[in-house]
Amino acid sequence: MKITTIYFSATYTTRRVVEAVAANLSNEVTAYDITNDALTEEIAIPADELVVVGVPVYAGRVPAMVAERLRRFKGDNTPAVVVAVYGNRHYDDAVLELHDMMTECGFRTVSAGAFVAQHSIFPKVGKARPDAEDMADIKTFAERSAELVATGFGEIDLPGNRPYKVPGGIPIWPTASCRCNGCGACARLCPTGAIDPASPKGVDKTKCIKCGRCIVVCPAKARRFYGIKYSLAAARFNSAFAARRENEMWFAK
Repeated sequence: MKITTIYFSATYTTRRVVEAVAANLSNEVTAYDITNDALTEEIAIPADELVVVGVPVYAGRVPAMVAERLRRFKGDNTPAVVVAVYGNRHYDDAVLELHDMMTECGFRTVSAGAFVAQHSIFPKVGKARPDAEDMADIKTFAERSAELVATGFGEIDLPGNRPYKVPGGIPIWPTASCRCNGCGACARLCPTGAIDPASPKGVDKTKCIKCGRCIVVCPAKARRFYGIKYSLAAARFNSAFAARRENEMWFAK
């Protein structure tokens, strides 16, 4: 079966998970990376293909900008594997929201997964994940998903609430240190255009979604979250969510 992958992956971990799922399903894969590619036209995916869609979880939700980009894809009762990647705190309503969104766009959810990755704001939490155990879970998830696509499937029951939770946040943003050489890599690759190429040390707080993209793409390692508010929040978060969470998977009946 031909596979289409769709993902938003600011720090590349969601892409890694989605690619691992797809690799265990087929060697014929068409990929849509919507992190920096805001599509202007709708993409139709026929019923005889399989979609693997992956998003990061921000504050327990699918990021609004990501949801807007995903709605460019339209299915024709097309089977879909939906994946939410989160930083070891909780996925809250994101899995259910992603399923609902794909259903509205003409897809049928065959399976859903909530997979743990290193947290993008507090990287001590979930450090170095996905690891070998996670990859084994992903392989099992993909194999079971393939079986259901081949044999047929019905409805899926997923955790979460409607209406979805109201996302919160803390007033911190990534900015540049004295190491910044003004190369502009962060500005070119920021998914929301929150960094001015002419003044890349700062950030437009009204546009920034705190995805961490600018941190991971900076060749000088000059960008980071810092400050008193960040240090206090990090201490609380690291303590509260240090314990390892395991991946969760759901399959249609």
